Amino acid sequence: MARKRLTRSRLLDFLGVTLLVLAVALFCAALLFQDPDFLARYDDLMQRLAEFEYAVATLPYRGLVVVVILLLFLAKAVIPLPISAVCVIAGMAFRTPIAILINAAGYLLLTAIKYFWGKHLGGGLLHKLLVRYENVERILNNADTRTKGVLLFGFRLVSFPINTISQVYGAMQFDLRRYLVISMLGFLPKLLSYSFIGRHVYDPFSMAFILPVVLLLAVSGISLLAVNRVLAFYNDKIKNKEAGRPKESGAEH
Repeated sequence: MARKRLTRSRLLDFLGVTLLVLAVALFCAALLFQDPDFLARYDDLMQRLAEFEYAVATLPYRGLVVVVILLLFLAKAVIPLPISAVCVIAGMAFRTPIAILINAAGYLLLTAIKYFWGKHLGGGLLHKLLVRYENVERILNNADTRTKGVLLFGFRLVSFPINTISQVYGAMQFDLRRYLVISMLGFLPKLLSYSFIGRHVYDPFSMAFILPVVLLLAVSGISLLAVNRVLAFYNDKIKNKEAGRPKESGAEH
């Protein structure tokens, strides 16, 4: 058990540090991309991207595009569709404020559906969903409402499966309003980054495109390291509490 936990801890630390290194490397690359000699070499690419942007901007039936994007969020509930791709598509098709609203609505719709899915299937679903995350299951089974809320915020910040966490919190009968608010706040940095990335995807070497990617990597890396520490803290706390129970029982006898 200790060896398994140590491996998980090292893996999460490695992933977190890797994301931070990528963020720094990408930021440095962004500075290099501003070199005039480099910029002169992709004028043709920029022209083609501009034509594509115009084609997207002049799409008819904009309301239908919104419906399609929301349907993609719904499809995410049953198929492994990358939510990042859906958010980027919204950013490509609409101005950033509108894209953010569309993505927020779609994300809340998705998380609410999976929440009620888990609630309907009942508490027995918890173990089935978290069988690969033994330490997380132990913590959630022993945590109070506040701790569960903190963990939910952390799960949304990192790349923990959205559908799995949504069903778990539904199965735990976690307060719906609090669940939606915390889920939205935790996912907001990613949602904003994806929306900005989609808006500036037509100029992939600009700072406006690269900085959201840097932010996304940095937030994910820091959050991964933080969540790893939080899980380790609560896991040790629960283990110490469980280890102390027999002693207290023996003392009473």
